[in-house]
Amino acid sequence: MQKSFIMFCALLCFMFVLAAKGFAAETSPAWPREITLGGTVAGEYRWMKHSDITDKNSDATSDLYLRTVELSLEAAIADWINAGVTVNSEWIGDDVNQGDEKLTLDEAVISLRKEGLPVYLIVGKRTQPFGVFENYLVTDPMTQDAYETKRVGVTLGYNRPFMDLDASVTIYKGEEMMAHLFDSGLFDSDNISRVSDPAGDDTGSYILNITVTPLPEHLNLSASYLSEPGNGNRNDSLSIAADYSCLFMEGLTFNAEYIAALKREKYQDAASTVLSKSFREKVFSFSAAYNVMDTVDVALRYEHLDDDSLTGSTGAWSVKDRYSAGVGYSFYTDETSGVNAFLAAEYRRTEIRVDSASGMDDSNDEFYTRLGVNF
Repeated sequence: MQKSFIMFCALLCFMFVLAAKGFAAETSPAWPREITLGGTVAGEYRWMKHSDITDKNSDATSDLYLRTVELSLEAAIADWINAGVTVNSEWIGDDVNQGDEKLTLDEAVISLRKEGLPVYLIVGKRTQPFGVFENYLVTDPMTQDAYETKRVGVTLGYNRPFMDLDASVTIYKGEEMMAHLFDSGLFDSDNISRVSDPAGDDTGSYILNITVTPLPEHLNLSASYLSEPGNGNRNDSLSIAADYSCLFMEGLTFNAEYIAALKREKYQDAASTVLSKSFREKVFSFSAAYNVMDTVDVALRYEHLDDDSLTGSTGAWSVKDRYSAGVGYSFYTDETSGVNAFLAAEYRRTEIRVDSASGMDDSNDEFYTRLGVNF
């Protein structure tokens, strides 16, 4: 069934390319039609109450580093062909996240999309369409920490004007979402790990995504389903999200996202003993932001991780609740050139599930400030 599904997607892609070839004769502009350059440079300061969350007696620590250095190029080859490349380097000078000064290929995408044609095709490395990860603060939401899936893939989509309906199928190779989950820092991945499993060389991972906008410019709803191969069982996840811009109070926006594991492979403990059950985690994120004036925004966010009794069953630890509050100030904006310089700050408190004998504190406090320029 999996091979039939992939063959079906390949056939649809082939049909799309055949249809798109007919558009090439409509216009033959000088190449390229348009090239756009952009980027971001952002420096960040971080203070943490505990430098090591596994040790409640660890001292406070602070860091100063470059959070992001990013350069992007987008080229409009024709009115239905676009290509984009983004390179970046993150966490430069930060020992916690082990950043370095090497530029890496963050995204490289070719998209075929013709106005008036309901189908489109996107090929390349990008954050694939699972989860929304709307963010009004300095730090990323827990949903993004756990489930962002950046991989080379092929997306075949269908878009209609009615409620701005967009439905797509994406296929990719590997177990990127699960790797991201175990690197998220949301649970004790030093003592809980995946069982080593050669998952095979087939392109066996896929995402189904749909978005609709029932109230234009006010309400957007989305749902996505992701499935990856695993050890003895596929790892399936479901995301449901809503973005709402208040009809009655301009500048007030809300976002909610819920991501749940539907199926999970079994994990192993520090002694390489396979655990008796599979743990299906769930993450919920809710945020609100208000544009106080053109240049100032304030935001709040609450997040919760349900670890499906992982901590109680294994003696490991996991994040339970996270509370964030922040403010952002754009002190220079040039709409013509697209340049924006900003200063942002965030206070974050994380409450942790811990075993009483673990020697850990059950919470940690952090403070972030960021100075950045988008151009």
